[in-house]
Amino acid sequence: MHIGINAQLLSFSESYRNGGVSHYIRYLLQGLGEQPDRHHYTVFVNGQDVIDQLGTTHPHITYISAPWSESQPATRIAWEQFTLPTEIRKRGIEVFHSPVNVLPEWLPQECASVVTLHDLAFLRFPEVLTRAKRFYHRTFTVRSLQRATMLITVSESTRRDAHELVGVPLERMCTVYPSVDTKFAVEINEEQLQAFRERQGLADGFLLYLGTLEPRKNILMIINAYARLRRTHQVQKKLVLAGGKGWLYDTIFEKVQQLDLIESIVFPGFVAENEQALWYRAASAFVYPSLYEGFGIPVAEALACGIAVVTSNVSSLPEAGMGITLNIDPTDSTALTEALYQALTDQQFRQRCYEAAPAIIQKFSALRMAKETIAAYEQAHALHLSQRIAFVQ
Repeated sequence: MHIGINAQLLSFSESYRNGGVSHYIRYLLQGLGEQPDRHHYTVFVNGQDVIDQLGTTHPHITYISAPWSESQPATRIAWEQFTLPTEIRKRGIEVFHSPVNVLPEWLPQECASVVTLHDLAFLRFPEVLTRAKRFYHRTFTVRSLQRATMLITVSESTRRDAHELVGVPLERMCTVYPSVDTKFAVEINEEQLQAFRERQGLADGFLLYLGTLEPRKNILMIINAYARLRRTHQVQKKLVLAGGKGWLYDTIFEKVQQLDLIESIVFPGFVAENEQALWYRAASAFVYPSLYEGFGIPVAEALACGIAVVTSNVSSLPEAGMGITLNIDPTDSTALTEALYQALTDQQFRQRCYEAAPAIIQKFSALRMAKETIAAYEQAHALHLSQRIAFVQ
């Protein structure tokens, strides 16, 4: 088959754009490059610099540079809705994959379509998104899910949401878990970790959150629980809230000032990829009590580094934690406080997280993700052919 992939949201920028969905696209392309070349792929990316930074080339993958920056949403959306369908038709693409929620409206009739759905936060928690994001997803994402030949969901939780909230038939969906980079499996000796802590002014260890700074991540709850942890358990380790600014984040800084925690909470900003494993492995524990996640890749990454993890008991986060993490009600600040204290002091739990690292890397591998995605392409192609034959008859 000739398969097209819209990789416009693949980004190497030092901002929240180089986050979960960008990593998903990159690891998918990496995994496809390692597969036998029985299919050919045409991948539409955002500029020649993205092609250059991908580094490796594969004879069965062709990259096409589009002229629009991913930081200009309006022009990118116009390109994918009006120009991309012409490219698909011109190149004879038989299966087209939109790996981030949205299909072009006017796909050629002869082309099967696959969409990866990352989450339905805009329906579950619309208040945590800007008005523009809500409008975009309600306009484009819902219709794409209903039109797609096959839908890939990044967790069973998201698959259930798509069925419940959008009415997508279960038989038209498959779950393919995202990939965790193997760099997180590489051991770092304690001397290097301590040197890193000292450079960051965190020699005594620290609690870590790593992700976009936005309301859905429940960061205000982390701050409140951390303040109680200091009061009730006299924990003096600092809290690190690492990651790029997303949207509606001003209340986070206001809360830190309100609780007089300016000296105790560190905001290192966007963390470059070559430092992510250092931050995870140097941390005393990882906290990610998100209100809702399509998957929650930071939870799996932290576990792959062998670090004790506290996360939520909602949506997909128990799947990402594989039954290893401490899972709490993300609206219960007291429960989060006590879970953080357990993660810092319960040696049996900490050892269990450390020993689980190899299983996490195996479960969430790029090779497995690519194989299961190819199976979805093949299923979509067969289903589309059968639908067209039935229509003609």
